Amino acid sequence: MKANVVMREVSVPKISGDYVGVDRGVYQLLKLGITPKFCYGDYDSVNDKERDFIESKLKIHAVNSEKDYTDSELALFDLVDKGYKKIDVYGALGDRIDHELMNIQLLLNEKFKDVDVRLINDLNIIFKVEGSRELQNLGYKYISFIPIFNDTVLKLVGFKYDGEVTTSIGSTLTVSNEFASDVATVVTNQPVIAIYSNDRS
Repeated sequence: MKANVVMREVSVPKISGDYVGVDRGVYQLLKLGITPKFCYGDYDSVNDKERDFIESKLKIHAVNSEKDYTDSELALFDLVDKGYKKIDVYGALGDRIDHELMNIQLLLNEKFKDVDVRLINDLNIIFKVEGSRELQNLGYKYISFIPIFNDTVLKLVGFKYDGEVTTSIGSTLTVSNEFASDVATVVTNQPVIAIYSNDRS
């Protein structure tokens, strides 16, 4: 099963899978005429008029704003518990840098070990690579691999810069690589954050 999670007012693609709203993302989906299958959040990012609009369309169960987990974490954890194996997240990047960094770091949570979670905006697709994985050339100019642990060994095949490298936290060695084929392979001894990206034109 696949879920498309919308966290705020962003462009929402028409693609397969269930739509899920988180906080202001619920409002965005409803404005577009899309009724989310599941809704999450404390709704502190909508005003009273927007909250009334949401409640005129569906029944919500707002969580307390003073909690130990972010809205995005609560949503993603519950979707995994519901059996979703592919989760694309829109609206997790940009705006507050603390939320953005935590959403990226959240990809490394043990809860997502067997789940393909991607954070997507207009310039990037961010996801975790662990072990061996084939990556499709999706037409982005760059592909980068960000080490999260020291002494991370990457073997790259099918990229402009192929080979085996050892990298660590703070190194820029594996940033701004490019695809040299339609399908490339990454093998890593430790999880890394992979990023498809384009320059802003």
